[in-house]
Amino acid sequence: MYFQIIQPTEALRRYVYRYVFVRAEGSTDTMQPPEDDPRFVNGKHVQPLLPNYGSLIFVRNAVIEIGGKTCDGLILLGANQTTLGLKTVSGWFEGMMVDFEPGAMHALLGVDMQRLAGQILSAQEYADKGLQNCDRIFKNTLKAEDIAQLLDAFFLGRLPHTEDLNYKRICDVVSVCDEARGAVTAAQMAGAACLGERQFLRVFRRYVGIPPKQFLRLRRFHRTIQDMQLQAGQGRVIDLLATVLRHGYYDLSHAALEFQQMGCVSPGQFRMLGIPLTGDFSVFFG
Repeated sequence: MYFQIIQPTEALRRYVYRYVFVRAEGSTDTMQPPEDDPRFVNGKHVQPLLPNYGSLIFVRNAVIEIGGKTCDGLILLGANQTTLGLKTVSGWFEGMMVDFEPGAMHALLGVDMQRLAGQILSAQEYADKGLQNCDRIFKNTLKAEDIAQLLDAFFLGRLPHTEDLNYKRICDVVSVCDEARGAVTAAQMAGAACLGERQFLRVFRRYVGIPPKQFLRLRRFHRTIQDMQLQAGQGRVIDLLATVLRHGYYDLSHAALEFQQMGCVSPGQFRMLGIPLTGDFSVFFG
C-alpha cells in the first residue's frame, strides 16, 4: 500500500484538513490476508474510512464498493459516525481523499450537510459540473502532487467572495469545544456562535450535518486518534490512559466503548495499527 499525505495551500487550511493519496499494491482478488487482520473481510482488502465530518473520495482504475454502493468515480460522503469499509470489487485501486474541517463542505461547495448526513453520492448524482470535471482530471493525472494542486485551484475558486459569517461561527464553536475538551452544552455552543439556541441548531446541522451532541462525540474521537498519531510520529510511547483523559473520556473503558462503536477497534488496537506515515497508518485516514 502506497500512502501519501499532502497539505493544501495555506489559503485553504481553515477549510481543507489534508489530501490523502492511496494506491493499492495489488488487486484485492489476489491478496492472501491473515484471518485475524481487521483490514480484511472475506478475503478482500478493506480500506476502513473512519467517521468524519464529510469528505470527497476520488477513485480510478477500480470499481469499489462502499456502504453497499458500487461506483468507479468521485464519491461524496456526508458526516457519519461509523467506520465505512471501502472494498475494491475489481481493478487496482488508486484514490485521493479530501478531508474537510467541520462545516467546510457547506462553506466551499454549498452542500446541505444535514441532507447529506449518512449518505453516499456519486458526482453524477450530486450533479455538480465542477466536481464532475475534477473527477475527469483526477483520472488523467498521474502524480499525487499534481492532483493536489488541481484540487487547490478548484477549491480556491469556490472560496466565498465575502466572509461566510456562519462558517466563522462554526469555526469559533469548534475552537470552544476543543478548549473545553468537549465539556460544553448546546446552549454554551450557541452562545459562542452569538446565536439563539434554536437558530444555532439549524445553522449547525446545515453546515456540519449532525447535532452538537453527536459532533462532540465525533470530535473527541478524532482529537484522540490525532494525538496518538502525533505521539507515535514523534517516537514517544503512547500512554493510553493519559491520552484519553486529556481529550475528555472518563476512563479507558469509556474510550474503549466509543472506539469500538466508531472505529471498530479498541484504543490499544488502534495504537498498533495507527502509527503515522507508515503502511499501517494507511489503514486509517483519521
